[in-house]
Amino acid sequence: MRFKLLYILLFVLSSTGLRAHGDLHKRILKVTQEIQKNPDSANLYFKRGKLFYQHNSYSSSLEDFKSSKALGLESVEQSFYIAKSKYHLEKFSSCKRTIKKILKEEPENSGALKLLADIYFKKGRYRKSAKLYDEVIRNSEVNFPEQYLYASNAWNSMGNEYGKERSQSILIEGIEKLGDVVVLYNELISNFMDMQDFDSAVKYQKRVIEISNRKERAYLKLANIQIQQEKLNEAELSIVKAEESYNKLPHRIRNAKFMREFYLELQLKKSVLK
Repeated sequence: MRFKLLYILLFVLSSTGLRAHGDLHKRILKVTQEIQKNPDSANLYFKRGKLFYQHNSYSSSLEDFKSSKALGLESVEQSFYIAKSKYHLEKFSSCKRTIKKILKEEPENSGALKLLADIYFKKGRYRKSAKLYDEVIRNSEVNFPEQYLYASNAWNSMGNEYGKERSQSILIEGIEKLGDVVVLYNELISNFMDMQDFDSAVKYQKRVIEISNRKERAYLKLANIQIQQEKLNEAELSIVKAEESYNKLPHRIRNAKFMREFYLELQLKKSVLK
């Protein structure tokens, strides 16, 4: 049944993707016909270039953006699309040159800074990448969890103590600014676990339990951390609370296969502790 559901989900997603790409293809054909009638229209080339970009046809999008530029269109948006197309084509040196032109005109352009950070990350220049991701956060009018995750990952990838500490502090900053975002807590806890700072991991896992509507998995995760701390009595109590949370769930949820698997894992952990 699980594989059947997975197959149906993949079929639906692929069908949706095919419809979306089919629609883009029709729109590309339509603009192509307009270009044939108006071959000197920079705006039409730019329009088709954006459609090619959405279609993941980056070589074609880059050609159209260059054509629109040759026909006299100049804008930061166009330069950014040129840079993004080059990035996907792994023309990183050329991409950097385009980004730097954008930043010369708009030094705080968060999209351009993010793209430059992505390049440095791919090149393994993690410190430079991390500093740029930090700058993206500072310059964005609205921040999202992903921005903090990118920055944290770059700092952590440095592999030294300073990078790991900075990785944690940027996640804590994200939580302070955005509120109780579970994905940020999970990354922070994982960070502390890697450093074997189990006390901090427990502290933040308990906060995850407080803010979670569904607590059974959060309690099990807490138990696993406490086992690594060798605090087995506390881990046993967390397992009991996980089971209590599980038993409060409606029968239809408890009867789902993934929840039955969770319950087996819970019972196994319980027997190991005993």
